[in-house]
Amino acid sequence: MVGIKEVAKKAGVSISTVSNVINETKPVSPELKARVNEAIEALQYEVNPVGRGLKSNKTNQVGVIVPSFNQVYFPTVLQGIHEAGIKYGYTILVFETNGDIEREKQHVKYLQHSWSDGIILASYANGENISDRKYIRSLLDSGSRKKCIPVVSLENVLDPGIDAVVIDNRKAAATAVRHLISLGHREIAHIAAPLRVQIGQLRLEGFRETMKEAGLAVDEDLIREGDYSPISGYHAMRKIMKKGKKFTAVFAANDQMGIGAIRALLDEGCRIPEDVAVIGIDNNFPSTLITPSLSSVNLPKYDLGYQAMHLLNERMKDPGRARCVITLESELVVRKSTSGEGSGTWNLVGW
Repeated sequence: MVGIKEVAKKAGVSISTVSNVINETKPVSPELKARVNEAIEALQYEVNPVGRGLKSNKTNQVGVIVPSFNQVYFPTVLQGIHEAGIKYGYTILVFETNGDIEREKQHVKYLQHSWSDGIILASYANGENISDRKYIRSLLDSGSRKKCIPVVSLENVLDPGIDAVVIDNRKAAATAVRHLISLGHREIAHIAAPLRVQIGQLRLEGFRETMKEAGLAVDEDLIREGDYSPISGYHAMRKIMKKGKKFTAVFAANDQMGIGAIRALLDEGCRIPEDVAVIGIDNNFPSTLITPSLSSVNLPKYDLGYQAMHLLNERMKDPGRARCVITLESELVVRKSTSGEGSGTWNLVGW
């Protein structure tokens, strides 16, 4: 097996020079660098990334932790992270928690022990209990004494000291609800995202605040919690209908639950949007393929991922820089589930 000694011998340089070329630890003249690279290619020498990382304190790996691989929301986010990672020279490792905070903590610990250079985290921690608060605070000092591993929070402001890239979830919810109100709806049901997490809480708050601003009452019997999945949206909608309360519109906290709600309404013989209008948040491609197509609030998913990787790269270059929260904008997309004049165009791009 070819080692660094053989490379140094073939290039006619010292082992330290080869190490400096490989790890970019010290400047090397163009002539010597060319000789070392020619020797590496001729001998087909492969650098051990683990050993290289231990020596340079840098592995060029970033860990990304998300709640679910099944949510169609995350592939576009991961694409943004991946393409920014390529730009900055990082390999991306992706982990799923399935919404389990203990599994999330295990993934964080693994990335810390494997000396990853940074972590992008879509956390299920909410800071409402002592354990969560202690865990969130530990992220500020992520890593070991020899290597600090910065964390960028995806979607949530976990702590004022942790960088984050987020959506204004109250505003996104308000956009959805104002659209329904503008169409004359007064009794509006809400299928909430998990209220354990910040996103669910903020979108519910946005729903309540917008109804109050319009002088409309919020009927608690018209609010049910889902878990982001279509089947949870279906069951939540069925539970709301069983209450027998009047409603003419539904605001679902994400598209997948909105799709489930549409299926439940159709099963009961409801016409959409004539009897009940439905709107979601995310603007994922399946929303364009169902009948009727689902109105939604578009979230810039690719930009969310790209900006998170960009922010992490800036933090890794300058650990002492001021903490930063980037808030991205959302926009209304009107389709057939709220208006007969809405778009029915299928999204056949990007999947």
